[in-house]
Amino acid sequence: MKLFGSKVYLIAATLVRLEALFLAGLASYLAIRTATSKVEELDAILAEIIFLSFASAGLFFAGKGFIAKRNFARAPTVLANLIALGVAYYMIDGERDLLGIGLGSFALVTLLAALAAIPHQGTTS
Repeated sequence: MKLFGSKVYLIAATLVRLEALFLAGLASYLAIRTATSKVEELDAILAEIIFLSFASAGLFFAGKGFIAKRNFARAPTVLANLIALGVAYYMIDGERDLLGIGLGSFALVTLLAALAAIPHQGTTS
């Protein structure tokens, strides 16, 4: 897609790194909240913190992949944003319209940027 030219990689990398930063912040918030309050389901919270940490690291490295114009960055980005679109749908269905629309919009833009960032496979002739 030549809509944005070579800047699509930078756009995709920026959006993916914003997602990674958000997930890291959420993991930090849960860790601090868990340490400072009484938790009934400690194993579930710890699993969620670990999952968010790995997802954040994975999306951060996907951002590096977009900057390097590598293919490995697209699959985790597409998967994460398809999941986010599903979560946004359920947020809207659960009457959290603003959160759902915000999440869905950001996920859709990031998904489109990831799909547009296809490395050129030119031939030399």
